[in-house]
Amino acid sequence: MSWVSDNRHWLLFAGVVLTTLGAAGVAVVGLVATVSTLVAGGPLLGIVAATVLGTLLLAGLDVVFVAALASELASRASFPTNQGAADAFHRAERFVPPLRSLGLGDRFEPSLDERKAALDERYVEGDLSEREYEAELQTLLAEHDESIPNVSRETALEAADAHETHEIHETREVERET
Repeated sequence: MSWVSDNRHWLLFAGVVLTTLGAAGVAVVGLVATVSTLVAGGPLLGIVAATVLGTLLLAGLDVVFVAALASELASRASFPTNQGAADAFHRAERFVPPLRSLGLGDRFEPSLDERKAALDERYVEGDLSEREYEAELQTLLAEHDESIPNVSRETALEAADAHETHEIHETREVERET
């Protein structure tokens, strides 16, 4: 990776600071020039137009830098996974296509292991019967199979069984220690 890509967030932050200060500076200088023109007399329209145009240009550039900085920081951030948040972001991405570039829906999407762990926890706590657990596990594996076409159903089931066997062994070890 290059220095620019490693420090992109700092460069964008510098752009935000500089354009904000520039817009404020142009506005102040324009205000002073307008007041001096009013006192001394002269063409007021040209000074006001130049001040407004310069301020709006720098403010617009500032908005672009702020949006790019927010996007860069969002891409670097580590978010906790949450299915509800992922669904909400996926819906927002459908209605506002530029949001897709941030990929927030995918970023909040829980992994198969996280979703299975939550399902296991619900089963252990007694929220699900064995039949409900197996049905939801099958649904979860079917959804996962649809999202990854190159993985066979048998492979996914074997992985889930191996994961479950590993968790059972860990649980027994913890029970023995206590």
